[in-house]
Amino acid sequence: MEKLEKRPFATSLQGSRIQLVMSSPQYTQQVFDYIQRDHRLGGVNYSWVVSLEDVSKHITTEPENEFKEISYLILKEGLAVGSMHVHTISYSDHKAEVGYGIEKGEEGKGYVSEALQLVLSEMKRLGFNKAVINCDKENACSIKVAERNGFSQEGLLIQDCIENGRFRDSVIFGKLLQ
Repeated sequence: MEKLEKRPFATSLQGSRIQLVMSSPQYTQQVFDYIQRDHRLGGVNYSWVVSLEDVSKHITTEPENEFKEISYLILKEGLAVGSMHVHTISYSDHKAEVGYGIEKGEEGKGYVSEALQLVLSEMKRLGFNKAVINCDKENACSIKVAERNGFSQEGLLIQDCIENGRFRDSVIFGKLLQ
């Protein structure tokens, strides 16, 4: 089978209640504000962010290679409330990993599922065969998002990585798109 052609992802994806826009420097202040709101409510999105400079350097910078990682912001009524990422992209295997985060005050409202469906449709349009979600075994919300959106559990990686100073087990979910 041929390697998947590298074509650019759409810069904006419109849902019924949200919009996804590619992350860019113009959203730096909004992203910093959403992270601060999340932290005040006990959320852990971008727990290492303490300044506007952190956001500018690591989150809203222009991508060096548009085919390596795709980063979208979830906008609700024009304001950033979360993010969606397509990463670990393998054009030779026609698959990529999808990650997401939403500020604590917006959890449970279906915005992540709506954003995930937009990204999966875009991946399918571009010819990807499979999407993968890798999440903490203890992250019940993320697991529910995967299951509600038709992903199947494919495995468990014991002590897969270190997060917040402890080893973390990871649950792997997959979904065929074609």
